[in-house]
Amino acid sequence: MLTPKLVVTLVSPETGRPRPTVLETLPEPLTAAEHGLMVGVPVPADKRVHHGNWTAWPNIRWALTHMDELRASGRISRGPGPVDLLPPTEPAETGIDLDGLAIDNGSGGSWTLDEMLHRTYTDAFLVLHRGRVVDERYFNGMGRSTRHGMFSMTKTVTGVLALLAVEDGTMGLDDPVVDHVPELADTAYAPTTIRHLLDMTDGIRFVEDYADNRSDIHRYAVAMAFTPVPEDWGGPDGIHEAILGFQARSEVPGEAFLYKSVTTDVLAWVTARATGRRWIDGVSEGIWGPMGAEEDAMVILDNHGIAVSSGGMSCTVRDLARFGRMLGRSGRVGEGTDERQVIPTPVADDLVAGSEPYPGSGGGYPTREGWTFHRHCWNLQRVMGAFMPMGVHGQRLFCHPGKDLVVAKFGSHPVTGNVFTDVTHESLYRQLLERC
Repeated sequence: MLTPKLVVTLVSPETGRPRPTVLETLPEPLTAAEHGLMVGVPVPADKRVHHGNWTAWPNIRWALTHMDELRASGRISRGPGPVDLLPPTEPAETGIDLDGLAIDNGSGGSWTLDEMLHRTYTDAFLVLHRGRVVDERYFNGMGRSTRHGMFSMTKTVTGVLALLAVEDGTMGLDDPVVDHVPELADTAYAPTTIRHLLDMTDGIRFVEDYADNRSDIHRYAVAMAFTPVPEDWGGPDGIHEAILGFQARSEVPGEAFLYKSVTTDVLAWVTARATGRRWIDGVSEGIWGPMGAEEDAMVILDNHGIAVSSGGMSCTVRDLARFGRMLGRSGRVGEGTDERQVIPTPVADDLVAGSEPYPGSGGGYPTREGWTFHRHCWNLQRVMGAFMPMGVHGQRLFCHPGKDLVVAKFGSHPVTGNVFTDVTHESLYRQLLERC
């Protein structure tokens, strides 16, 4: 097995709230329609997906393609600019063939590509090679214009936004965060810098264990309005109030990487304060519009209108692929006479380059040996020459600049943590690289 325990979030019959539950086997990968979710007028109570149960299986199969129906959301406009075209092509034209793949299933066997996509609860899959669409598939009711929850791939968008502010001199990598947000002076973030936030080496104490309902991430999810407020709640209301409550440290800043979603929202707060621009407007005007997105994106808001910059964004799989390829091409989009620079080369190249691995730089996961978390993006540069924004429940954007290969994948996997399928996805990526 890829993990010691198979933990799936189910609705507790005692409380009616989502609860991590240990199972012996994965549930069958039935679609939202096959489960009968949100069908009927009115929808039967046991088939209704809402803010209180959307993170539980099987409700997540419907929820991730309807995120802006579950919570207050903000629109990230693509603006009036041109769309970066993604023309279709035949695999033979780019030298990449998807037939005959034998993908490690993580349990000693292998899957075909079709089996792998089905068994990893895939909702959308797109392979982009040299700027042309080699393979594009949709499942579980998705289509070309359907937005899907990105979860923590949103973090990489936030990282790029912060790097843009560094590049134009609005803030510096070594600026103390309190220079921009003085309110952080009485928190565990007081001694940290922008650089520490970008690489998550801030050293604050935060447990992001999705299998434990008592961990910090579940309490933080309430504050950022991802989940409803419990009846006995005495915790913070909103992202900023939650941030101000973190007082404990586990490491000296800059010494060790520890993945934690709250740090992204601190980075977004600092960037917004430094630039004087809301996160939504910054992403729209600095990234989404310039890169030639085909559709608007969306982002979940907390109860005070603050964007959940750590995991609240939704977009189409085509726009996700555009974002990855733009970064892998040093911030450029388009082809030939239509090619244009949309973000500064140093911003994209810094993120893509990664950093030198060190003990624990892969988050302590044995499947991520040699990886780093650099500028708010998982980086496999020293292992596979690639970088990969990722989000829980199966969101992955594998980007290999050297091969000009992008593999974008949305999913609604019942196991929250992506480490559960790391072996399977690495097997797929390595075989695709061999065929490029």
